[in-house]
Amino acid sequence: MVAARPAVVGGFVLGGLALLVLGILFFGGSRLLAHTTQAVIYFEGSVAGLDIGSPVTFRGVRVGSVQHIALEVTPQGQARIPVTIELVPGQVNFSSQDLRNGAISVDRLVQAGLRAQLNLQSFVTGQLRIDLDFRPGTAAQMLPGSENLPQIPALPSDLERLRTTLSEIPVAELAQNLRQVLASVQHLTTRLDTEMGPLLDGTRQSVDAATRTLNTTDQAVSSLRDQASQTLTTLDALAKTAQSQIDGRGDDAQKLLKSLDRITQQTDLLLTDLNTMTSPRSPLRGNLDAAARDLAASASSLRGFANTIERDPSALLRGRSGR
Repeated sequence: MVAARPAVVGGFVLGGLALLVLGILFFGGSRLLAHTTQAVIYFEGSVAGLDIGSPVTFRGVRVGSVQHIALEVTPQGQARIPVTIELVPGQVNFSSQDLRNGAISVDRLVQAGLRAQLNLQSFVTGQLRIDLDFRPGTAAQMLPGSENLPQIPALPSDLERLRTTLSEIPVAELAQNLRQVLASVQHLTTRLDTEMGPLLDGTRQSVDAATRTLNTTDQAVSSLRDQASQTLTTLDALAKTAQSQIDGRGDDAQKLLKSLDRITQQTDLLLTDLNTMTSPRSPLRGNLDAAARDLAASASSLRGFANTIERDPSALLRGRSGR
């Protein structure tokens, strides 16, 4: 039997160690050589679905993972869950020179508004993740007991807010109101079933009457439309006839206007002659005055004769000689 040489055994051992170191450097060497920063987050609600190795993300970018989950109970009976996370600076590029060359200053990020929140990673499995984001408008509630690690304030998750909102809803009062509403609806339904029959009959009668009225109105409108059409046709014919007559009588109207003009001129001449004849110094006025005097004398004689006849009717027989 040949004895094993120590040099060969040592070579195999050194080769195996070299392969092991190369594998570690190849598969996880960057992680081992990278400088990491740890922080603690205190959650007061349930962390069911959050496991060691769960991702820590910042707006969807993975910047670390969960390293430790524990449970702390205070003497006052309050329970809180500290979750230790590990942040890898290589996942984040900082614009500031001091942050770029050194470790992540969690305290400075917290002062800038960094907050942590639990969110669902998968709706199917119910696994959770921790989301980090800057929310400077929210209060930073720092809990005691994290002197060794920097603390990132936690915000209630959407599920916790939903659970709190649902717990504040007065379910018993809502159920009582719902029962009252259902009773009112049932009473209303019963009443409608009782009164709907006569109401439907009255509605049907009203609809029938309205239908008859609409039919009558339609007939009347049709008749009026026909009459209006005939009237418009007649007016159109009358207008055309009047227009033709006016066109045909244009010359006659012109002649009539000329005749009226001549008559007006002759009337003016007649009035002028009448004014001349009726002037006080005109011969015609003198003759008229003389004729008027003669007529007055004749009238006086006739009155005297009439008086004589009235006193003595026989004077007509005797004549002037019998007086």
